[in-house]
Amino acid sequence: MKKSTTGLLLGSALVIGLSGCATDFQRGGERAGGTATASTGTAWYQQPVVCGIAGGLIGGSIGYATSGSSDEETGAATGAVAGSAIGALLCADRTPPPQPVAQPEPAPAPEPAPVTEFEPVTLDSEVTFAFDSAEIRPGAHQTLDQVARTLRENQNLRVRIEGHTDSVGSAQYNQGLSQRRADSVRDFLVSRGIAENRMTTRGFGEERPVATNETDEGRAQNRRVEILNWD
Repeated sequence: MKKSTTGLLLGSALVIGLSGCATDFQRGGERAGGTATASTGTAWYQQPVVCGIAGGLIGGSIGYATSGSSDEETGAATGAVAGSAIGALLCADRTPPPQPVAQPEPAPAPEPAPVTEFEPVTLDSEVTFAFDSAEIRPGAHQTLDQVARTLRENQNLRVRIEGHTDSVGSAQYNQGLSQRRADSVRDFLVSRGIAENRMTTRGFGEERPVATNETDEGRAQNRRVEILNWD
């Protein structure tokens, strides 16, 4: 067999054999989950050393086969250059680029629903009013500060402030005292930044007791102010 024929057959065999190995390995890798070398993540047949050896063998064989007897070295060198190009083609990464994964839009934070009705608050004598007094005691400040905070955060709310007394004294006097108690609560809320036109006051005197006026405990419960929703 002629040298050229031998070289061409050898080069062709190397190309076909290496391509077949690459194809079989790629298929096997796909079946096994796409296995690659542990250090680089690249298939073995695409490693630089393997590609260099394969390209050199193929190029040298072709160069040797196509050269004459007098220029075998030149032909082999030319074949080596061609082999490097072949090796580069063998090493080319044909893996398709990864597709970008769409990130879900963050859900908007729900806004708190506005308060449409004011929760009734009752200020009794234990924390506000002493006997025959319209002065708010310090123990009631925390409760009234919470009322003011609710009103500031919900500008649509308006409140009705109602004052009450026990039955000690005349009905006329008690009516005036209950009105002063309601007004003192309104003034406190105004001092906390609540507009006066969002509040209305009214004194009911001893007309609406919530407990008996026959005992000290009952009378203390009746000396109170109630803060209600103003429709």
